[in-house]
Amino acid sequence: MSIHLFRALLIFAASLLGACSPASSKQEQINITTLLNEMIDREQVTRFPETNYRSLQASSYNRESVSPDKPGWFADSDGIGFIRTEENNGKKEWVLMEDEGPGVITKIWAVCFYYGLGNTTGANINIYLDGESIPTISTNFFKLVKGQDFVKAPFADESARAGNLYFPIPYAKSCKITMDNRAFYNIINYRKYPEGTDIRTFTMKEFEQTKKLRKQVGSVLTATPVTQGEKHQKSGLLKKGENLSFTFEKKSKAIKEIAIKLSETGNLAQALRSVVLRAEFDGVQTVWAPVGDFFNNVGKSHPYQMWERTVKPDGTMVCRWVMPFKGKADLYLENYGNAEVKAAMTVTSGEYRWADNSMHFYATWRMDDPTTTFPLYDWNFLEAKGKGVVVGDEWAVLNPIEGWWGEGDEKIYIDDDISKNFPSHFGTGTEDYYGWAGGVVPTSADEFSKPFLGNIIVADPNSKGYNVCTRTRVLDAIPFQRQVKFDIESSCGKRSKSHFLQYAQTTFWYGEPGVTHNRQPLPGKAAAKLPTIADLEKLITGATKELYVVEGALEAEILRASNKSAGTSFKNVSKEEWDKIRGNQWSWGEISSGAYTDITFDQAGNYVEYTLTEQFEKSKLFLGATIDRNGGMFDIYVNGELKTTYNFFSGTIGITSPPVNLGECEPVNNAFAIKIVARSKEGETSARKQSLGLDFFLVKNNFLRR
Repeated sequence: MSIHLFRALLIFAASLLGACSPASSKQEQINITTLLNEMIDREQVTRFPETNYRSLQASSYNRESVSPDKPGWFADSDGIGFIRTEENNGKKEWVLMEDEGPGVITKIWAVCFYYGLGNTTGANINIYLDGESIPTISTNFFKLVKGQDFVKAPFADESARAGNLYFPIPYAKSCKITMDNRAFYNIINYRKYPEGTDIRTFTMKEFEQTKKLRKQVGSVLTATPVTQGEKHQKSGLLKKGENLSFTFEKKSKAIKEIAIKLSETGNLAQALRSVVLRAEFDGVQTVWAPVGDFFNNVGKSHPYQMWERTVKPDGTMVCRWVMPFKGKADLYLENYGNAEVKAAMTVTSGEYRWADNSMHFYATWRMDDPTTTFPLYDWNFLEAKGKGVVVGDEWAVLNPIEGWWGEGDEKIYIDDDISKNFPSHFGTGTEDYYGWAGGVVPTSADEFSKPFLGNIIVADPNSKGYNVCTRTRVLDAIPFQRQVKFDIESSCGKRSKSHFLQYAQTTFWYGEPGVTHNRQPLPGKAAAKLPTIADLEKLITGATKELYVVEGALEAEILRASNKSAGTSFKNVSKEEWDKIRGNQWSWGEISSGAYTDITFDQAGNYVEYTLTEQFEKSKLFLGATIDRNGGMFDIYVNGELKTTYNFFSGTIGITSPPVNLGECEPVNNAFAIKIVARSKEGETSARKQSLGLDFFLVKNNFLRR
């Protein structure tokens, strides 16, 4: 596309935007046209929405999660949740989302395999609007979100094993979304407007009428942007503590673009962390983040293009979020590191009309010391009080092993959610939140950048190293009237007290003057040596020095039974207690990770069941347990099939060595349900209590080698 054509498109879009300006005295009707225009209006997101809509989310999260104070808060198997089943037009359907009143569907994500990597057809999606009995949209779910149906890229597009629909679907009275087969991984974002809001409901006729506008908006979203305004440039060799600074004092202006390039340094990865972008608007510091984290380039420089941030092949990092100010703005590019860095920075400023609902731009950064992967907890991105809008985030994770690092769900609390102790946004997994999907261990082949989503850096081999994901919000931005809390579960495929990950994270948001938040500058973290795989390996070695760990084990003491009989009870046993049980006796084997679960069965026929979720292929299963004088005889089933009958009784205390082999097993509904049933030994009555010291499960397959 030529620059002249691109500028013509911008002029065209600007002419359309006048009718839906948020500063207009009369609230205009919301429809497909106004929403498409809003999608490319960089200034509209700087003003708190006058319509006071709420940003909500429906998803297939596991319904065992009911409260952070109750078991199940970190439950996996997030692909099977739904509201209810019902019959429509003579067919059974699974309800994924429903809303009464005016609203807009702003984003739909779906994993694009269905209960197994081999099924890429899946089910159909039905979208019923305004109470109609016939769906307005009824089509294959995967084709819709991948841009293979009536909505095309960039409004619907395929990522890595998933798809994302960004085309807005407004409705005046109500919306209900169903699948015509069992629910599977999905996330639906929508706006809920106050009663009486003037919204024109989506129709296929109006969709066709917006063909020209769709083409124009799509071109603006995907073309290389050209930012108009006054350009201010500085460059220099920055020693530790030195900076490039810019001051703007003219009233009612905005920073329209920032471009930064670092060079002539022996360690660019370190410079990307140690050189910090900070900004003050109207006397308040709102931006403090290392440039690498701000621009999704942690560990290395890596090019990509998105709607609001770009890294060019030559390493130039460009931000196009509009940053308004009422009276004064101060921007700094400062080197906190020990090494000199050559830096160049260009700031483009332009006119902006400050209004009563205008907001300042924030970029807040968090980095902690390395985090153990068990016990699970909610890792906080941001807490803010006041009035504002969340517009994006970035997460960088240093993973020291080959394997999956991000199982955790997002949990976003808005206003009254905090007192209710349950979030409006409850997700299904880290990769799902960032618009792609698991099923395999990611490699660099899974990298992508779309206008609003990016899996920017995936470490090779198999995610070992720095991994960086990002998400931008426009129509799916999250306004908060009084407060917001944004968490993502610290959860990965390897859960152990001796396994570590390194997190760093940036949240992008706007806030009205007076807003407060919990993220303070971290100059010590920025100045410190960039953490490496070797640093985490050293921690892991130290943590496991006196603790035996079975590699890849799913530790029973951190698993919750999915089902059990009334006569079955549990007790976690520590390594210290295990040593007392063994006493001075000779024994063989050692418990894994320093604990196991002792399960007591009151009589034969009592049982316990564990469900290993997120399983997508045939695997070899193993079970590790204690053997002692209290051990009994047990039938062990996998997905209803008897795999073995095993006697865990022994006069000598020990651990099953090798682990009990349950053979090759096919997952059912992406899970292995392992049921252990107590049985009587020959000549015994059924009343005898039996116990099983369950230590771990092992799942062996080609996950890392696919």
